[in-house]
Amino acid sequence: MIPIHLSDLIMLFMAVGVTVVCLLWFWTFVRERRRETHRRRIAIQCRICATAYARDPKSKSSVTICPVCHTPNERNRLRPI
Repeated sequence: MIPIHLSDLIMLFMAVGVTVVCLLWFWTFVRERRRETHRRRIAIQCRICATAYARDPKSKSSVTICPVCHTPNERNRLRPI
C-alpha cells in the first residue's frame, strides 16, 4: 500500500479537478472557434440591402440570390465584428 497524507490527497484531487476544467474550457474554445469559422465561410452579405444570409455549402456556384431583394451576390469575405 502506498502511504499518502490527507493534505497530499486533497492537493492531488484539486490538481486533477483544475486540469479537467482547463481542458474542458480549451476544448469548448476550440470548438466554438471552428463553428464560427464555418459560419463565416457560408455567410454572404448582400451588397444592396446588407442582409446577411447563409448559402448552401454543397453548392459549387459562387453567385447566390439574396432572399430579401433578389439581387445576385458574389461570395466576399465578411468584415470582422
